[in-house]
Amino acid sequence: MKDTRGRMRFIKYLIAALFVLVALIYLGISLNGLNDDTADYTQFDKERAIITCMTAEYATRYADDPAESDMFPECEARFEKLKATLPYAEYVRIQQTPVSTEAGPNEMQPYEIFLHIMTGQDR
Repeated sequence: MKDTRGRMRFIKYLIAALFVLVALIYLGISLNGLNDDTADYTQFDKERAIITCMTAEYATRYADDPAESDMFPECEARFEKLKATLPYAEYVRIQQTPVSTEAGPNEMQPYEIFLHIMTGQDR
């Protein structure tokens, strides 16, 4: 009987240790994945920028008449130009920081780059 209790206690500790080990491995993988995701534009960032582009195009050019062509490929090309022009850290900063009237030219420059590229004013 004493031998069985010892064996059961050992199995309980072994299961608990394995659980903690798996949890630590999962945590490490999750944290490593977060660092990789924040280094570059995500699919959500792409979709947000393309929606900005398409809204600007359709609201300014096609408010009364329907568009003759799809603007999606053009907006995707603009997003690729945005990725090449604006560093991701600046993009994240302008998405998280509200625009204020007290912002100086240095704070507004990344926002203006974003708007100029995504609205087609950079041409």
